[in-house]
Amino acid sequence: MLCVYSCDKQTNNCPSLIQNVSTSDFPMDLYEINEIEIIEDQLLINVSYGGGCEQHDFLVISSNTQINEEGDQIDPLFLSHDANNDGCFAEILEHQLCFDISNILNGEVVYFSHPDSLYQLN
Repeated sequence: MLCVYSCDKQTNNCPSLIQNVSTSDFPMDLYEINEIEIIEDQLLINVSYGGGCEQHDFLVISSNTQINEEGDQIDPLFLSHDANNDGCFAEILEHQLCFDISNILNGEVVYFSHPDSLYQLN
């Protein structure tokens, strides 16, 4: 009996950030942030949302420049959530998402905007 095994290098399976787009072009269904952090070149977001009957799709996008409370221009990241018209009422807790943001990590502060908060991530 001959067995052959192959070891493939694990690669980053996190989708990349979508840059220079308008948030109005993406669905923004409701979600809650449980935890958000940057580890190496990945943005990790743990979210909760309602549903349970349809596939939910998430994307991280970079949109227009905003002005923060100090009057500085910032380019926050946004999470697009497409619930695909999910009419179910189960609460999905602790859904972990990851996104490759290596193309914007250049030593500057990274901000993430949620309807109820602006997060400074580094």
